[in-house]
Amino acid sequence: MVEDVGAYLDAQSTRWAAGTSLFYNYLPDTPNRAGSIIETGGVAPARAFGSTGPSWEQGRIHMVCRATSSATARADADAAWALLEGIQNQTLTSNVFLRVSAVQSVFLLERDAQGRPVFAANYDVWRVR
Repeated sequence: MVEDVGAYLDAQSTRWAAGTSLFYNYLPDTPNRAGSIIETGGVAPARAFGSTGPSWEQGRIHMVCRATSSATARADADAAWALLEGIQNQTLTSNVFLRVSAVQSVFLLERDAQGRPVFAANYDVWRVR
């Protein structure tokens, strides 16, 4: 899931490049300006009537953006929020995503060990199985 969403962000904006400024399931100490998509707990997969297995899953991702300035970190997180909120009935890589929906607005999560601001938002993700 994080790889599909990450590839989408990479393709839609020059802010992120997978493996350089966008990371999956971790946020390394460098570079100073970076983002990460982290898979977190969602809810149980759903079954359509008569199906033998899950028809779609509702996972959750946590997107964090860090920079040396609050304005830059916030702008990156806001840009991700706008792009992710727009995903609806789209194929990302080879998986069909029914919807990505923000759980809340972007917020200041923390300042890391170097004092850099980290902004974040959580998203519910419905993906066809």
